[in-house]
Formats: sequence, C-alpha cells, structure tokens
Amino acid sequence: MYKVLIADDEPIIRRGLRGLIDWKDLGLEVVGEAEDGEMALAQVQALQPDILLMDICMPFLSGLELAELLTQVAAKQCMVIVITGHDEFSYAQQAVRLHLFDYLLKPVCREHLLAVLNKAKGEIARSGDREHFLQWANQQMCRNLPAIKEQFFSDWTGGRLTEPGIKEQLSFFHLEYREPSGMIVIKIMEKINRDETVKQWDKQVLVFAVENIVNEILESSSGTMVFHDKSGHVIAITAITQMSVWLTYGAKIEAMVETYLKKTVFVAQKGIDGLAQVAVVYAGLLADINNKTNCTPIVMLTQKYIESNFYKEDLSLQEVADHMQISATYLSRLLKQETGLSFIDYLTHVRVSKAIQLMGDPGIKIYEIAERVGYSSQHYFSTAFKKAFGVSPVEYRKGRPQHC
Repeated sequence: MYKVLIADDEPIIRRGLRGLIDWKDLGLEVVGEAEDGEMALAQVQALQPDILLMDICMPFLSGLELAELLTQVAAKQCMVIVITGHDEFSYAQQAVRLHLFDYLLKPVCREHLLAVLNKAKGEIARSGDREHFLQWANQQMCRNLPAIKEQFFSDWTGGRLTEPGIKEQLSFFHLEYREPSGMIVIKIMEKINRDETVKQWDKQVLVFAVENIVNEILESSSGTMVFHDKSGHVIAITAITQMSVWLTYGAKIEAMVETYLKKTVFVAQKGIDGLAQVAVVYAGLLADINNKTNCTPIVMLTQKYIESNFYKEDLSLQEVADHMQISATYLSRLLKQETGLSFIDYLTHVRVSKAIQLMGDPGIKIYEIAERVGYSSQHYFSTAFKKAFGVSPVEYRKGRPQHC
C-alpha cells in the first residue's frame, strides 16, 4: 500500500479529493493532510509519503517552494502531483524544471485523478524494481570485490591490460600507483621449514599471514598494493621515496616471516619504469626466484645466506659452509654445479646487482655504494663492476634512469 499526502489550503478541496475515489481499492492510503506549505513540509518529513498531491498556491510556503525543499526531507523518491487552478504555461514550465511528476487542474475530475495516480503507481513500482536491482547488484559487487580485484592484479601482472585500462581499474578500486615504484615478489617454500616442529599451515592461511606481514612492514610507504598470484606468490607494489630504504624491505620481510611463521621465503625486488612495465618486472622477478628455488635445498639456502650477508667485507666460502654444516669443498662443488658460478663469482654477482639498485638513488655516492655492498674500497668495487659490465660504475650511472 503506497502512502499519499494531500496538501491544499482549502478544506473543501482536501475533502473532495478524499471522497472522489476508493483509495484502498487503488492500493493507496491517505496518511495525512496539510493546510499550508510549512505543515506539508513537516508532514513529508514525518510520514515519508510515496505520493504528494499539492496545491501550487498555499500560505507560508508555495507548492513550488515546497518542491524545491523535498529532496532535503524525503528519504525516498516522492511523486509530486501539482493541483492548480492556474492553467498557465509558466507554472507547467516551473513544474518541469523541478522534475515534478504531473499536474491536475481544478476542479479535479475522477477520471483524470485515477489516470495520474495509476501512472504514479507504475513509476513507483518501476523505481522500486530499479532500486532493488541496484541494491542487489551492489551487494553482489561487494561480495565479489576481492575476486574482481584479484583478477585485475592477475591481468595486470600477466600483461593483459592496456595502460588506459590499468588506470581505469586502479581508479575503480581506489588504488594509487606512484612513480617511481618498485615490486617485491615473495615465494614461500612450504617444504623447507626453519623449525621442523612447526605446525603445518593451510596454504591460503599461510599466504594471508605473509600478506599481513608485508602490509605491516610497508604500512608507512605510500602507494602500496599487496596481493598474491594463482601460485601463491605474494607481490607488493610500492612507491620508492628513498632507494636505500626501499631496498631493505625484502630483508625485513624475509626476517619477519622466518621469525614468526617459521617458513623459508625467497624474496626478489626491482624498480618499475611505468604502469605498463609491471608485467615485465613481475615475469623477470619470478624467473629469478624460480631459478634459485629449482636448486637443491642446500644450494637454495646457500644463496639465501649469501644474499643476506653480501655486505660483509670478509664473507667467505668457509663461513657459509660452516653455517650450512658441510665442507667448503663440497659446497663449492654443489654451487658451481647448480648455478654455473663459483662462490666468488656468485658473491660478486649479488654485490653488483645490489649496487645497480642503489645507483638509482642519486643521493648515494659511488664510494658509499661500494661500502654498502661489501667492498673495502671504491677501487676494488670499480674493478669488479667493470669486469661484469664492461664500464665503470660512474659511466654506468650516467647512462641509466634515476631509479632501479
């Protein structure tokens, strides 16, 4: 039953409208009457009618003035039907401007009133259906939003989106991509535990736990997005405000996961040259991690130890072998056999790779980079760098963009 409010300053008009038709038979109920515009405004607020029959000329507040205020007090759409004795174009014009539903001329005849009310009922029903559909669609959207967002990240990292498409979806999900940005990829090694007594994790719960750790570490970094791919790799894209600080995130993530979750993880990170390069960087980091994790557990953990301690000037094969509790000769043979590099060559590769990333920060001097990656002097660092790339660190830095 739809609610109707009648507003007219003439009692005889109000009584006439009430008695003109069988309201109940029409599925309508007259819930109130108002004799002036101010009273009508209060009644609309209190009763929230579906249909308002109102005179244009009323004391204190005219019908047209009332119509302008309706949206402020009506919690739902109200069909406004103007009743007027003025058959003038100017009133019809104003009614159209105010989006009033229809108007009736005095004296109101039964047939015209029935026709307008039936039309109003139909519009209310259609509006209700649209509202119901929109509510249902919104509920479905909210329910499926995580899956939709996950698909977006999958399409983005998979290179299946154009740059305008990426921007559009970032805006839809209220996500911020800021430049320069970098990507961190984390692979969880479920079968290599830091503690053999640790409980077995459900894979989805484990991925969720790692995401929480990543979010905690990166919470102060703007423009951060943390998600996972279909293989359970956790990915973070975050703005780089200071390269030297950003490069510490991987080690922090690794340490926290292994401390609190007792799980071994491999972490790789690299800068991104624009939205469209996300897929390229993702593929490269994934390939880098997979190359390491395709090795035997001993070699995998050896690589992890070197990458966690490369900054030590005196890092030696013997130290790594002692940590792994195997002989240095056996470890050297395994490392060469599975990576194609000797211990010194692998350590140099890690140090130079870290140095290249640090070069993205113009505030760090070459001699400082040398110290941070484990070289006792800039000379030794430059020699190793030139052997690897054919140019000196200074020449290399001049020919590259100012972010990794």
